[in-house]
Amino acid sequence: MAFFKNRDFNLIYVHSALQSIVMYGGEAFEFVYLLKAGIAPWIVLLVIGLMFGSRILFRGGVLPLAKRFGLRNALVFGILLEAITYPILSQVTGVGPLLFIHITTVAISSSFYWTSYHAYVSLIGDAEHRGKQSSAMEFIGMMMGIVAPIMTGTLLTFFSPLVAFGTVGVIMACSAIPLLYAPNLTISPDAVVSAETRRQARRIMFADGLRAGSFHFTWLIALFITLGSSFAAFGGAMSLAGIAGAMMGLMTGKLVDLGKGKRALQIGFMVLAIAILARAFGYAAVWSAVAANVIAVIVWPIYATATNSRIYDLARQSPCPLRYHVVAEGGWDLGTAIGCLVSAVLVYLGFSYFVPLLVALFGCGMGYWFLTNSFDVKTHSRPSS
Repeated sequence: MAFFKNRDFNLIYVHSALQSIVMYGGEAFEFVYLLKAGIAPWIVLLVIGLMFGSRILFRGGVLPLAKRFGLRNALVFGILLEAITYPILSQVTGVGPLLFIHITTVAISSSFYWTSYHAYVSLIGDAEHRGKQSSAMEFIGMMMGIVAPIMTGTLLTFFSPLVAFGTVGVIMACSAIPLLYAPNLTISPDAVVSAETRRQARRIMFADGLRAGSFHFTWLIALFITLGSSFAAFGGAMSLAGIAGAMMGLMTGKLVDLGKGKRALQIGFMVLAIAILARAFGYAAVWSAVAANVIAVIVWPIYATATNSRIYDLARQSPCPLRYHVVAEGGWDLGTAIGCLVSAVLVYLGFSYFVPLLVALFGCGMGYWFLTNSFDVKTHSRPSS
């Protein structure tokens, strides 16, 4: 099967499975845990915005580290830093020094992890099977999304936060093991990505970040409050959504590999807009919020497979995928920070979550415009010297 022909990419699948447990069982609970600690929703949104905004300060350190020690080793370093953040999170009890330490640690660790990860996947993956490989990673994520939220919700309900988030941290650290058997790719010291390509990367990811600040992070806050601030109920709602969404991205991946990437994007953004509206109109009641969550996660693999496949191809076509993703992820950070800060201001001013959740439509429209146009716009990059 094309999904498993690339031996090195199979190791990415193993890492992705473990990392997805962390994402759905750790990151999904990270900010609602702060709510449970008594921090006001608008402050939590402000914290998220500041955390992602500050990543711009640290992302520049990824390139020299990867040039010195190799891209895989930079990725492993990011994984181990990410693992440390969860035990620190378990000790946060309100606004104070520990919260600041946690935010700073996450900003640094996620800067190194996600930039290295996306560049590594861009290089290890096969252009002719990009859609299948991206959809397989989304499928793995959805399958882990069934188990992980129940695991963390149960641990937080019956055990201490240190046990719950400590378990998540250990799993994250273990996700580095399969990558030790993968090649350690070198980074060109002199490659230059053109200004036009950098602008394109920054715009595409800024739009997705604006979507994430509203559609993802603001939604987690709204859903947790609607479900009565119950870790068990929150975990159950997330798992139900995972069951519904597990199969959907595979069909999109086939469409991409048939040379219909633009059509896949059109479908992805159309269903994303439907999911945004479902969340905005459905957040206020338990039954409609759970239904909206299911709709969104059915939609997510379709959207993510189409967009990630295109972004990975654009990165691979550039002189240096790592430099491309340093710029692209910086755009994502800025978009996410603005999305969260807008939500924080609106919630502080007394607006319902309806308006903040609709902000994602702006990101959706911008992302559609920039990504579909990327098939028509020719970018020129100066080759490495």
